[in-house]
Amino acid sequence: MTHADSLPRKPLRGEEQLFAAVLDLLREVGYDRVTMDAVAARAKVSKATIYRHWPGKPELVADAMRHRHLGPLVTESTGSLRGDLLAMVGNAARLCVDDGPLVQALAFAMQTVPELAVLVRGQVFPLARRQVDLVLDWAADRGELDADVDRELFAELLPAVLMTRLFTKGEDLDEAYLKRVVDGVLIPVLCHGPRFHSPQLHGPRVPGADAPPAPDPMTSQANEEVNSEERKR
Repeated sequence: MTHADSLPRKPLRGEEQLFAAVLDLLREVGYDRVTMDAVAARAKVSKATIYRHWPGKPELVADAMRHRHLGPLVTESTGSLRGDLLAMVGNAARLCVDDGPLVQALAFAMQTVPELAVLVRGQVFPLARRQVDLVLDWAADRGELDADVDRELFAELLPAVLMTRLFTKGEDLDEAYLKRVVDGVLIPVLCHGPRFHSPQLHGPRVPGADAPPAPDPMTSQANEEVNSEERKR
């Protein structure tokens, strides 16, 4: 049985200090150079104590990351999808900036340590996905958003945009840029097709507005005449 599948363990006294030590070492030296000896020394606990609670480094690192991201990005709705997205994106951007070296170290380690990748994807990523679902559920409850939007694509898009800007381009996640992301990328993705309607953005829904337009009799007659001439040739 794996650590992820086991029953919830009893919290360790001094766990906050231990997790802080793990994350600090990840930022400073990267995953490969983090050792249980170094963690024990930094957290001032015995290595034997650590191993009684975690079978190895991947489990300890994944648990530390999960604990780091337990808090939601948005706890209360602003009353509109755009407002909620701005709040969520702003908090996500601050998290990326504050945890930049940590995110980079973890992303690199996940490419080379399959066991760590499985644990992080199973324990940490779902926390972010629940935040996305919460914001989209609020919008659906207000009638701004249909329930069948592509949530998976949306959940993948936000971190990709932020990390590309911050890590690949090395540019700031300033307020103006975050508004561009919300208005120019995220809302259009959610608005694609007739599934999405925002009273704040588009006004009240008009009955039948999503139905295809009725054919124009004059256009239909003209098309039929053209087709008839083509058949005679």
